[in-house]
Amino acid sequence: MNDRVKSAERSSKRIKRAWLITWERASHRPTTKKRFVALIGSRFSGSTVKSILKQYYVSEYLSLPEQLSYIKSKRCPYEVQLTTIAISEELQKVASLPASAPFSESMIIGGNPWLWARMVYDIQSWTDENNQEHLRWKERENLLWHGDKITSDWRVDSLVRAIR
Repeated sequence: MNDRVKSAERSSKRIKRAWLITWERASHRPTTKKRFVALIGSRFSGSTVKSILKQYYVSEYLSLPEQLSYIKSKRCPYEVQLTTIAISEELQKVASLPASAPFSESMIIGGNPWLWARMVYDIQSWTDENNQEHLRWKERENLLWHGDKITSDWRVDSLVRAIR
């Protein structure tokens, strides 16, 4: 256990929502990149998170000459893009919407791997007896039409990392 952290500080913590940034990849092969990158307060605007996401990508993934080039030109090989969210067939009919739409609470940058920033909810963290930090959250997957209102499907996800 980390002696510098008081036992009361090691107990479970919860917040309602935050931006979560993680490294993601298209394969299931182990990666040298840490999956977790950062948690950012939910009050930051999408444009601020977009800038932060781009800077994390540039700092972590581009070579030093590419980083110098970026500083001078602000050109990056990848641009931050909003991801899409699936829209149910019923909601498509009711609201004349496409099958998927850009979603302002979720954005990515990069190829493979890529950085993914998204708004997550009901976030809980704790440290276990093996000195592993756990993070669990909910995030939106789909937009649905139920009677007279729009709702979301929610997916629960989590990650674990060793304390440094």
